[in-house]
Amino acid sequence: MFSYWFLELTKKPNLSSITLKNIKTKMYEIGFNKSWIEEIKIVLDSRLSGYGERKFQEWFSSLNYSLPEELRAETVAIKLYEEHSTLVEEQVKKLEEETKLTWGEQTVDLIGLDEKSRKVQLVIRHRLSDIALDLLI
Repeated sequence: MFSYWFLELTKKPNLSSITLKNIKTKMYEIGFNKSWIEEIKIVLDSRLSGYGERKFQEWFSSLNYSLPEELRAETVAIKLYEEHSTLVEEQVKKLEEETKLTWGEQTVDLIGLDEKSRKVQLVIRHRLSDIALDLLI
């Protein structure tokens, strides 16, 4: 019994389901619109091109509620908010309901950034991590 449990813990996850197509499908399921998905897909395409498929899969699967570096700039996040404010606010509300925490509590690590930037970064890091977890199960 113990050896089976230990083997399961040490087994590497199957990353084959982490593909751009599957990520995009999951983003639609979450409720993202086409233009938002295209914005995020630019970052993912760049990573895939630079890393190659296997390293991209490892990177995406290990996001663990962190934000891709390309989306950390406050100006980038504010621009995304201004172009997609309705979607961002809808997702923030859903995250507050799901986590039972205010968006402010969920972004304590981002204090000092503009409110719009904090909300965008919250949505991206949380939802991309959710997608990674869903695809690994």
